[in-house]
Amino acid sequence: MIIDRIIYGLLICGLASLLNNTAFKKSPASKVAAWSLTIVIFLVSVVALLVEKYIRYQVMSDEIGVSINPSNLLDMGGAFVFSWVFYACLNKVQKTANEDKNIN
Repeated sequence: MIIDRIIYGLLICGLASLLNNTAFKKSPASKVAAWSLTIVIFLVSVVALLVEKYIRYQVMSDEIGVSINPSNLLDMGGAFVFSWVFYACLNKVQKTANEDKNIN
């Protein structure tokens, strides 16, 4: 199961790198684009982790011959971690020193 998570995490980093090298090559992602993409990745991660967990339990049930059902299929913590990894890997607009001075 940990191998599945590592592979999925690498796929998320790869997706962010692909976006950095294509869509955000000329200019970094704006805050709105970065947050929107991160929300989409969160939702995709929820579904992907749900499917992975369901399949894992089905395979284990078939191997031992007894029906095993998880108490909760949702993995919100994992989805949050993977969306945070995506957001961290995404090339975003950085605050400049002038913007920091204007805020203060």
